[in-house]
Amino acid sequence: MLEELARLLSHNRPDLHRDTVFQVLNERERLGSTGIGDGIALPHGRLNGLTEPLAAVIRLRQALDFDSVDDRPIQLIVGLLVPANATEQHLNILASLAETFNNTEQREAIFRARDAQTLFALLT
Repeated sequence: MLEELARLLSHNRPDLHRDTVFQVLNERERLGSTGIGDGIALPHGRLNGLTEPLAAVIRLRQALDFDSVDDRPIQLIVGLLVPANATEQHLNILASLAETFNNTEQREAIFRARDAQTLFALLT
């Protein structure tokens, strides 16, 4: 799953190598699961050379065990990369996403979204 996320994040970005993105995400995951509960994982990391945040979303057809805080399998993965020196921005984005996912109505709307445009609108 992290491999696919790394592929999506590095897609159309010749300045990003998929293996480097995977390594950053995997290193963060080794510190502790980014499965935040309610069927959601938020793999994230900071990357040298990046000039702006990047995100990718994967909605799984079949739930996946991910060692989430609530022990529930995940169905939605939101991957985030930020510039290495953007600590405050990184934390602000994570806090904003956590607030969105903690809102039951918003979270349910995200899971019901039928297309990428709707999903993007709900997450931004």
